[in-house]
Amino acid sequence: MTGFSADWLTQRAAADSRARARGLAGRLAAHFAGREGVRVLDLGAGTGANMRATSPLLGPRQHWVLADNDPALLARAGALPGLTVETRVADLAADLEVLFDPVPDLVTASAFFDLCGAAWLDRLVARAGRCGAAFYAVLTYDGREEWEPSHPFDAAVLAAFHADQRRDKGLGPSLGPGAHAHLAAALAGQGLAIAEAPSDWVLERPRDADLIAALAAGSAAAVASALGTVRAAEWQSARTCARRVVIGHRDLLALPRSRGVAGEALRTG
Repeated sequence: MTGFSADWLTQRAAADSRARARGLAGRLAAHFAGREGVRVLDLGAGTGANMRATSPLLGPRQHWVLADNDPALLARAGALPGLTVETRVADLAADLEVLFDPVPDLVTASAFFDLCGAAWLDRLVARAGRCGAAFYAVLTYDGREEWEPSHPFDAAVLAAFHADQRRDKGLGPSLGPGAHAHLAAALAGQGLAIAEAPSDWVLERPRDADLIAALAAGSAAAVASALGTVRAAEWQSARTCARRVVIGHRDLLALPRSRGVAGEALRTG
């Protein structure tokens, strides 16, 4: 389950790369340092962007299982030197347990968990906890948005967008901006050591003009029925020319305490 076009995934790749929390990436690398082999389960993997960004943090021998319900996206994932890659077209609601056979060393996803429901996340976390896997969630939307300059419809659009986010996208009513906090609490409940940090998109013209325009169009389309097509179109027109946009995300790393995160959990921002 991704529901996104390959063009959108390509368009956002540079912003995603800039936004990832470097401190957590370093902690993940330290956790797996010295491992001869790592098996990774990547949920909602799409075209493999998370694999390309995360694999340099792991050891020389990696096996990635890319799970998604869109075969066209998975077909574009490709391979990387030194990695074996297995793509699985899967209904993540029905096939979750099957994906844990064989058990992974690391469960990961990028820009995915805000699309998921509470019961499904609890089921995932319980399954990951039983097998002792590390858990790495990056770029989970947390509901914060800042558009410059401001617009009179900003608050109404954001509220309508959050309501639209909470629709059921196949894995139960989506938690949207509440997903990160729910996921962190569930993982802590499994006895894992939690570290988290902000991973905000910071978009600026002219560098990110195309992505800003795409964001404005997508948000306007999502809220048109609630806000009205005229108001949504007015907001989109203004937002397409925004100078600067900050979209709030959080990254999270959860490790078994036997090889856990040293010191206090990183909770910044």
